[in-house]
Amino acid sequence: MFTRVIEVSVLALAFASQAAAAQTAQAAPKPGAPSGQVHGAIEDIIVTAQRREERLQDVPIAISAASAAKLESAGVTSAQSLSIITPALTVSTGAGYFLPRLRGIGTSVTGPGFENSIATYVDNVYYAAAPSTLLSFNNIQRVEVLKGPQGTLFGRNATGGLINVITKDPSHDAGGDVSLSYGNYGTLSGSVYLTTGLSDAAAIDVAFTGAHQAKGFGTNLATGRDVNRVEKDLSFRSKLLLELGETTEIRLSGDYSEARGTYPAFRQFRDEIPVFGPPTGGDEWDTNVDQPFSLATRSGGVTARIDQDLGNLKLVSISAYRAGKLSTIFDFDLTPTPASAVLIVQNDRQFSQELQLQSGAGSAITWVLGAYYFNGYSTFSPTDLIVGPVLSGPDSPFFPFARLRNRGNVKTDSYAAFGQVTVPLGPDTNLTGGLRYTHEKRTVDGQTIGVLPDGTEISLLPPNAGNQAKSFDKITWRASIDHSVGDVMFYASVNRGFKAGGFNLGTPEQPAYNPEVIDAYEVGMKADLLGRRLRFNPAFFYYDYQNIQVPLLLPTGVLGTVNGPSAKVYGLDIDGEAVLSDALRLTFGATLIHDRFGDYPNAIANIPLPTGGSTATPINAKGNRLAYTADFVTSLGLNYTLEMGSGRTVFAADWNHNDGYYTNVDNVRRQGAFDVVNASLTWSNSDESLSVRAWVRNITDEAVLIFNNVATTGTSASYQPPRTYGLTVRTKF
Repeated sequence: MFTRVIEVSVLALAFASQAAAAQTAQAAPKPGAPSGQVHGAIEDIIVTAQRREERLQDVPIAISAASAAKLESAGVTSAQSLSIITPALTVSTGAGYFLPRLRGIGTSVTGPGFENSIATYVDNVYYAAAPSTLLSFNNIQRVEVLKGPQGTLFGRNATGGLINVITKDPSHDAGGDVSLSYGNYGTLSGSVYLTTGLSDAAAIDVAFTGAHQAKGFGTNLATGRDVNRVEKDLSFRSKLLLELGETTEIRLSGDYSEARGTYPAFRQFRDEIPVFGPPTGGDEWDTNVDQPFSLATRSGGVTARIDQDLGNLKLVSISAYRAGKLSTIFDFDLTPTPASAVLIVQNDRQFSQELQLQSGAGSAITWVLGAYYFNGYSTFSPTDLIVGPVLSGPDSPFFPFARLRNRGNVKTDSYAAFGQVTVPLGPDTNLTGGLRYTHEKRTVDGQTIGVLPDGTEISLLPPNAGNQAKSFDKITWRASIDHSVGDVMFYASVNRGFKAGGFNLGTPEQPAYNPEVIDAYEVGMKADLLGRRLRFNPAFFYYDYQNIQVPLLLPTGVLGTVNGPSAKVYGLDIDGEAVLSDALRLTFGATLIHDRFGDYPNAIANIPLPTGGSTATPINAKGNRLAYTADFVTSLGLNYTLEMGSGRTVFAADWNHNDGYYTNVDNVRRQGAFDVVNASLTWSNSDESLSVRAWVRNITDEAVLIFNNVATTGTSASYQPPRTYGLTVRTKF
């Protein structure tokens, strides 16, 4: 694998060097200059990866960015489906939790106080709770995926990178669009976007999306009822833009979403046998359980952003409050036998305040200074391991309890100060340095309770044993240098990322787990070639990943965190785009990764037993692969436009190939190689006021494992949706 990565890296850099020399006389406009977009050339994409608007090609960070039009044509309707156009991104989803990974860095842990290693931001507001980041896209302008640790400007726990969702601003010109879709499984969905000016100084918009699936992807074989069905998925967002003179902009926004259904349900992993029943039949979307799976989430929040021009300076204030709730119940033994089930009720709320002072638009040296405060409160309200009749007798280890219950909360207070400066060393060379100091305090106040059949609760912990606090302090940084030759920029960077430690609310009496730290080294380039008809952005990266936070199944059936070993991760990341003709455009990407754990003597391997279930065996997992990390992933997108007298027809297709991955640190269970293909055919009239789009997602009907959890009684599995198809009608005005 190492040889493969090095060979591709050398070829990429050699190609870039030769292309750079040929492009010197065709330099692209610099930031602040007119775009000068060449007819038929690749369009500029504006990103905010450095907290200011810049051309994608001028930012010395590996970024995959997609416009709203690209997301729609690729069939990307939510954060979970971003991976089809972002090879470096793998997404797993379990029991209502969004668990992304970038270049192998991420988490499989769920529950109160656990935050993703891939941070999610919407309009520069950090979403801490994993259930709240299960976003159905609504009113999107673009999505940016920043790869590698973002320890300075987006420092909160972003050890692997971040997903940055930017929504539209309201327009003073009245307008909008309405769409309606119908697909297989009786799926009806629609969206409405309206915007208008209220005065010369004010504009507002509202956006609404909704979906209902009449039939599930599968069947509960024990009951005959549908399962893996999205009964309701609603979201609402509104933004008010106030322009108070030429120096002040205020954006007030609010959003609310809720979803309910039985997707993604847990079933017994196909290759294994559960303890309390035979192997589950049917296909990957069928279950065979006595306790039906159900999931309900809701979340919402308000944000106030103020941009104040101070002449040569700019002041930015971002204030946000968010709250959410997740409720789910699932069959823990995965069979029709009434042995055990898990009920989880999690409540989250957060407040954040960020202040930035930035250099003005005309400054030769660009810089930003900032301060950030975050307060989070997350609870089990409660979580129960429900003991069924099969396990309730005198010989049961749970006797005399009918339930094991966790109740309590995890609190977070985090303060940070940060700064970054970019200094030109010449007309084509820049040096960037950034620093962030974070102080974080975590507090847990939890109880472990046994519940008798009559409802009486008995504490299983000594008084105050589940009440603890611990603080963490860390300095993180970034340094990079970039040099441009015509339309080609070369860069090298070093970054440190940090994810705070914390407590497992499922075992609140246990000591805190410690922070994880990642040092990342990257060399890359961004090239617009052949008259800006070819964009080629490769990056070679090396990660030194220490004190990794890895999942551990707790006695109450929920996941917790322990500190694992170190790991070395390196590879090559490529993003690109090509204009082959005025009608035909391609997007492409690839990620090659070599990842191995260091010495890991206390790892647990869950070995399947031929009689059913699995047994936990201590192993040294040195040399094992990180979870949900493939050797090789590639993507290819095609967009062909046929102009006609009455309008235009566009054919779009996107293909993602993944070599497969292990789902746990023991490397026992694996998702094999798979290919996912989405396609669409869209007709629109000459002024694009009316369009009709036929679409199909997952054409090959691949069953892709997105969540896998091992217990002694059985191994659960959840899968991405099967093949879906439908028709969308849209009108714009």
